[in-house]
Amino acid sequence: MSELYIGLISGTSADGIDAVVLDFSNNQTKAVAEQTYPYPEQVREEVLSLSQPLLSKEGQRIDRQGHLDHHLGKLFAEAARNVCKTAEISMSEIVAIGSHGQTIRHRPQTQNPFSLQLADPNVIAWETQCVTIADFRRIDIAAGGQGAPLVPLFHQQMYQSEAANRVILNLGGIANITWLPKDGQQVIGFDTGPANALCDYWIEQHQNNDYDVEGAWARSGQTSTELLKHMLADPYFQLPAPKSTGREYFDAQWLQQKLKGADPLPPEDVQSTLAELSAQSIARHINKLPGPCEELLVCGGGIHNHYLIERIEAALNGDIPVNPLNQGGLNSDFVEAATFAWLARERISNRRVDYRSITGSNSPLLMGAVYHP
Repeated sequence: MSELYIGLISGTSADGIDAVVLDFSNNQTKAVAEQTYPYPEQVREEVLSLSQPLLSKEGQRIDRQGHLDHHLGKLFAEAARNVCKTAEISMSEIVAIGSHGQTIRHRPQTQNPFSLQLADPNVIAWETQCVTIADFRRIDIAAGGQGAPLVPLFHQQMYQSEAANRVILNLGGIANITWLPKDGQQVIGFDTGPANALCDYWIEQHQNNDYDVEGAWARSGQTSTELLKHMLADPYFQLPAPKSTGREYFDAQWLQQKLKGADPLPPEDVQSTLAELSAQSIARHINKLPGPCEELLVCGGGIHNHYLIERIEAALNGDIPVNPLNQGGLNSDFVEAATFAWLARERISNRRVDYRSITGSNSPLLMGAVYHP
């Protein structure tokens, strides 16, 4: 009996679709194929535009959202078909696709909390003729949770060790950490704040680049102690877990408000300060965990930002080994996509997953809705 599942996601950086085929046979988890499919530039611009809270012409916005939902569904379906071709696997061998979709808004702490992802799973199911599991976050929010992060239980499944207290750090647009204690006690996971989102925005504004390659531009600047202190005073960094956030909070408006009234700085100094903000906020949250972190394993696109990794190591005083999360046969860039293949398998098997210590939900839940072609 086939035990092949596909995981799909596009993260807050909105640079493309990560696709992975996982084989769960023989009580093991093995990556069969991993691939990233970049968005067409126009699609990325549309996603980023819809991800900004302030837009005029509400009716046009709703039309754009509907069109983009369908278009992303087709692109996600194409990513699923292509990753199967890479692995020389027929779609008929896939038990189910787990699609996270593309987040365009995440508001878990409002009076009527919600999280909104696009990439219509009906389209994915129809185009691939494969059962598709999607809409993972909203049931958690309905049950009183944050709806994020969802990767920590997969981290626990794959990477918990009796030898060391591990922290898994996922560096996307937003950074999240998973606490995996060696004594098997409660797993904790939450968003620490920005990882790459603000740096990506700033370099796009000033150098017309999508991201800071290896953190070279940030490295060329000087960190402003005053601006950094002002940024770290933001209330989000003081909130206790469970907590989650996104681009709708740490956005262009947030940055402009922090820069307002500050002494003018060269753009590269702002970039350096933004990188330091990510590093310091991550380190501060790690230092507040229930026990000492003995090993830090890093995944996500930010692992390629060498300067950011260096600053994280420095913020932790160089006391903690920092390594890429290239364990269990999974490339560190595809751990998040693999999470949704795993969640799809749990849903197909009607197994409830328990995010109570992570998101704050009220009970174990069947995560994800099932869409048939």
